[in-house]
Amino acid sequence: MTDWNQVMADAEQIAVRLLSQKVDLAEAEKLLEYFVKHEYRSEDVGKYLAVMSQNPPPRSRRSQGHYRNLREIWEQWRTSLKFEDKARAWGWAVRMAKAKRGS
Repeated sequence: MTDWNQVMADAEQIAVRLLSQKVDLAEAEKLLEYFVKHEYRSEDVGKYLAVMSQNPPPRSRRSQGHYRNLREIWEQWRTSLKFEDKARAWGWAVRMAKAKRGS
């Protein structure tokens, strides 16, 4: 059963980090898609972020910095949430960050 209080508390914390570290929110959304596609395996996300922060596709040098910041946020996120609930929190964090950035 989803603990929505915990989901939203985590989302708020992550949203603040995303904004303070000036992460590209489109990249944060891609991370969520990757997490869901890989059946909510946090260790797969860690490997993905390690690769992308060291050797991202040749788009721009800024992408590498965004992935480094995403990796730091993901690795430092201490939560009891798992699987779908962890994805929910990340998704809400991106939405919150977009709303705060737009205002």
